[in-house]
Amino acid sequence: MTTGRQTRFPMARNALAELRHNPRRVVAVIVAIMISVGYLTASVTVLAGETKTFERNIIARVSETDVVVTARTGDRAAQARLVARVRKVAGVASADLSLLSRGWVSGSSDWVQVQSLPDNPKLRWTDLAEGGWPAGPGDIVLGNVTARQLNLKIGDRITITDKNTSATLTITGITHQGDSLLSGLTLNSFVAPSFYTAADSIRVSGQTEILVIGDGTLSQEQLAERVKAVAGGRDRVETSAGMVQRLISQRTQGVYVFQLLLLVFGAVALLVGGIMIVNTFLILVAQRRRQIGLLRAVGGRRDHIRRGLLVEASAIGVIGSLLGVGLGVALSAVVAVVLDQALSVPAGQVIAVAVVGVAIAVLSVLVPARRAAMIAPLEALRTVAGDAIGHRASLVRRAGPPALVVLGLAGIGLGFTDTLFALAYSIGGSFICAVGLLASVGSYLPPLLRALGSTLRRTGPTARLATDNTLRNPGRAAATGAALMLAVGLVVALQVGAESMKATADHNLDARFPVDVTVSMLTGPLPAGTVGDVAAIAGITDAKGVRTTRVAIKAGGSSKRVLAQGPDADAMTTLWAPRPPITAGVVLADPYLLEDAGIRNGSRLTVTGRSGSVTLPVRGDPLAPTEGLVVAPRVLSALDADAPLGAVWAKARPGADITALRSQLRTVAEPLTGAEVGGGLTAKLVYHTAMDRLLAMSTMLLAVAVLIALVGVGNTLGLSVLERTRESALLRALGLQRRQLRWMLAIEAMLLSLAGAVVGIAAGAFFGWIGAYAVSGELNLENIRFAMSVPQALGVTAVAVVAGILASVLPGRRAARATPVDSLAET
Repeated sequence: MTTGRQTRFPMARNALAELRHNPRRVVAVIVAIMISVGYLTASVTVLAGETKTFERNIIARVSETDVVVTARTGDRAAQARLVARVRKVAGVASADLSLLSRGWVSGSSDWVQVQSLPDNPKLRWTDLAEGGWPAGPGDIVLGNVTARQLNLKIGDRITITDKNTSATLTITGITHQGDSLLSGLTLNSFVAPSFYTAADSIRVSGQTEILVIGDGTLSQEQLAERVKAVAGGRDRVETSAGMVQRLISQRTQGVYVFQLLLLVFGAVALLVGGIMIVNTFLILVAQRRRQIGLLRAVGGRRDHIRRGLLVEASAIGVIGSLLGVGLGVALSAVVAVVLDQALSVPAGQVIAVAVVGVAIAVLSVLVPARRAAMIAPLEALRTVAGDAIGHRASLVRRAGPPALVVLGLAGIGLGFTDTLFALAYSIGGSFICAVGLLASVGSYLPPLLRALGSTLRRTGPTARLATDNTLRNPGRAAATGAALMLAVGLVVALQVGAESMKATADHNLDARFPVDVTVSMLTGPLPAGTVGDVAAIAGITDAKGVRTTRVAIKAGGSSKRVLAQGPDADAMTTLWAPRPPITAGVVLADPYLLEDAGIRNGSRLTVTGRSGSVTLPVRGDPLAPTEGLVVAPRVLSALDADAPLGAVWAKARPGADITALRSQLRTVAEPLTGAEVGGGLTAKLVYHTAMDRLLAMSTMLLAVAVLIALVGVGNTLGLSVLERTRESALLRALGLQRRQLRWMLAIEAMLLSLAGAVVGIAAGAFFGWIGAYAVSGELNLENIRFAMSVPQALGVTAVAVVAGILASVLPGRRAARATPVDSLAET
């Protein structure tokens, strides 16, 4: 009989009362949501501040201007005439020339952006932290981040080399560059205008701008039209606002990629949390069977039961999300204080993150709510164990996950072919295969738990009980293991992918750069003893001197002077291998030199030196020094019979510390004005540094998912303790001691963590290799290598097992604290 009283059944009030009276059952769920939402909130908040800082650094140079003219001509006289014409335009208050170029720091592979110091103080977009502004062509001021990265201070000398010449400058000041997470992507410096404009200077600005400030009588658009009229159609004239938008759209893609990466890892954390929430509510439904049955018996309908659990999940989601938002904003405030930047909280994004946290909690309870609603009143009133809830899996549910695995493997197989969409097939196949493995975890995790526990069972009855407990409820164990598998698997996949990419890149770089280290002088001979200094560096096994000379090449009717190197037979044999020796019938050239000079690869090139000229086919080769050539010794003698020793080639010991070796090389090369350090070792360092930074950042981000998964292990054990109260009391009554009960729960946690970690490592190694293979193929890398850091994998396993055991401490204490009589008296 249906009554109005039944229609108004207070399930919402009952659900909230359940939370008030039994909060410890859902604490772990709230913590999981709080960590996930806090992580995402901190991500979007920190990135908002970083984006503003990054954009401010991009636009700072033109932030005080109204119009910017980008000059197309490199003729200094024409530039000066253009500035004079712009200054005479009605509405212009000032017009200043801004010259920019780029060069590498001698003794290292670091590039620095050089900007002329504007005469107008309004256009000096940063302040001095210490020292003074550059006064002459031999002075330079560095940003504080630039100075820190290059380990330089006021009074030190720095040599900057561009495609035209090399300049050794004295550091006179340090400016505030900003200390954001993305600072240092560009190394900044200021020089005096005379660095470019002095009568004897041959330095050329890579970009020349005229920064125009109006007198306030015209809008930016009106002023731009007047300036455009005198500038002509060749030079680009734009408002500063328009230039700002263009620069931001061009240069902030890296920020957006970084933000996308953070959000992807945040989604992983939410997914792991969702799995844990589903598992937790399934256990709660099992524990509250009798309570649900009583509610059904006194008039609660199925929709009332579902509604009550949804209200409960919504309340948990709201509490966890609010705590998470507070945690995320607090972490962002700490980051802002540490980096000395303003805190920026994007309200819309933060609200969206909080809503997602609530939605995850509600969606995660749908399956448990449906299962709870299926409980019949009479069946629920029976005294049965909580793990009695379960249904025979349908044929689709049994066959679906293996089918997904097979389909995913087929997609991965297509990715190994030469098809046009190989990368898409590999990624899609890996995703489908991973879903299938997670969905079928209930079929292979229990046997693995049984195998891992078989050895422990021999140690005594406590271990046997613990092993049996992990196998008693396969569904619960599978859900807990799946969350841990996903988190550990992603960490290991990144580690294997990074190690494999580094091994593959090293092999390819060894083929492209047969010489590990080169130290070349762009002008003049090497000082005596340089070969010995390089050979004495720890990690260098062999060093040879190479003769060099300056030569002229003809291209497109113009002549250009470059550096030519001619290694002798000894250097070619010991340091060039496995490459065949260079023959006298070819010239190797820096690929960028060919591109810049408009020389076609394979064409014949005329090279003229002090002693004569040769015309030979040219081939682009990265071994050649920047803006330089490599020729056979006989060809070098024909070009310059008295060519001095101008370079050192060296070989590094396999496995040498590249960072330490590079630091020592810089110590040797820094005093040599115009010295360039190159070779395969420098390229390897750049690649290794990028991969190691990406791996470190990704591992730290995924640690959030691992933490949530381990919280799930502790929650599973805690709820299991509540569920097995009478069983634990009976064991205590039969003689099981408190420490044995705690040890039993610790073994359960260890088995769950170890099984999840083992499967996660195996799956992560497989998918990491697939990812490395797919990306290497897209980068046209050959001889793709598999590499895995065993210490890192063992470290992940150890962390998972130790953390799992620690997660059992509180549940173990709770179980051991109860006396047998009181526990047996509970209903």
